[in-house]
Amino acid sequence: MAKRIFRQNLISIALALLLALLLSLLLSIFLMQRSLRSETLYKADTLASNVADALIANDTRQLQSMLLNATNTPDMQSATVYDKNGLAILAWTAQGQLIKPAGIDNAPLVRRHQTEYHAGHFVAIAPIFNGTTVIGQIQLLSSSSTLYQQVLLLLLFGLLSSAILAVLSAYWLTQRQLQAMNPILGLSVIAEKVATLGDYSLRAPQDPEHELGSLNMHFNLMLARMEAWENDMQSEARERREADSRLAVLNNHDSLTKLPNRHYFHRLLSNCLEDAVANDEMSALMFIDLDHFKRLSESFGYDAGDLILATMANRLCTVLRSTDTLCRVDGDEFAAIMPQVGSLDVVKNLAERLVQAINQPMTLRGQQLVISASVGIACCPLHAKEQRLFLHNADIALKAAKTAGRNTWRLYSNDLPKTSHAVQL
Repeated sequence: MAKRIFRQNLISIALALLLALLLSLLLSIFLMQRSLRSETLYKADTLASNVADALIANDTRQLQSMLLNATNTPDMQSATVYDKNGLAILAWTAQGQLIKPAGIDNAPLVRRHQTEYHAGHFVAIAPIFNGTTVIGQIQLLSSSSTLYQQVLLLLLFGLLSSAILAVLSAYWLTQRQLQAMNPILGLSVIAEKVATLGDYSLRAPQDPEHELGSLNMHFNLMLARMEAWENDMQSEARERREADSRLAVLNNHDSLTKLPNRHYFHRLLSNCLEDAVANDEMSALMFIDLDHFKRLSESFGYDAGDLILATMANRLCTVLRSTDTLCRVDGDEFAAIMPQVGSLDVVKNLAERLVQAINQPMTLRGQQLVISASVGIACCPLHAKEQRLFLHNADIALKAAKTAGRNTWRLYSNDLPKTSHAVQL
């Protein structure tokens, strides 16, 4: 940025100085031309008044002497004396003098001095008076080459001075501009960091004494508001996620036991069956139904029934493996999904331990109760590969456990009765 500002300043200052130099040269040319014209005319008038007597006396030597004295300047090119008839009687050039010049045209006499400008020189004509009578005239030819040399020198000096002045001025002006723009440059750096990092806690340094100090203050105020807005948005998003999470928990978990509910059970069972079939691994499903739970609830009250369900859920969870999932699928019925059980011995051992855990005595309102449960088991892909049939076979095994006198477990087999109670899962 500094280089670009310096370049722009240099171009602007250089153009301004060049324009000023051209105007100065034009004015100088005009003034020098007018000065040279006036000087030439003055010499012509002076010479005309000096040679009047010599012309009347026809004193050629005196005329020549006066002409030489009047033309001793380097810019004088020629001088000619005319008589009353307009004939050139004496001429001087830079190369020598001519007495009775030849090849010089006659000139009409004038009664007033006058000047003319031709290419490269001035012509001044002054009449020679004898009283009021015109007895001749003087014509001086002055070169303007000296003027052009002075103009050229002035131009060269002006260009050199302008170049030096333009560079120094552009450098000084650039430094002043950069110093004045320091707050803005600092803001651009902070803005770039904010845009890159997304960190609205960044702040620009403040300088109350600087002319643009208020800009930093308002920029920081804007960042503070954006930071507050971002915090509000993050807080709102976090609350929304928490609400969605709570809603997901409510939709997928039982409010009493905190176990996954029937909807979650079906999705998890479907995934478990697909994995078991795809990987050729054994998975198991256990239906666990508390025996005579309805009679217990009616005897001790529904609050006591909720306490029994929560207690039994905790006991079952302590027996199951960390990879197993216990769900509450009905009022007093649980289901355990067991992936990768390895063998039937593992399933049978877990079923036995579950029944024993349920049989542990519990105290309810000062009374000691022993609760039992019936467990029905089906394995995939041994007993079924399709979810609906898998559920049906597990339910048949549960019915067989109840028929066998409850407080026991049964593994599905083809020998079991092919009827089951209506379990809507």
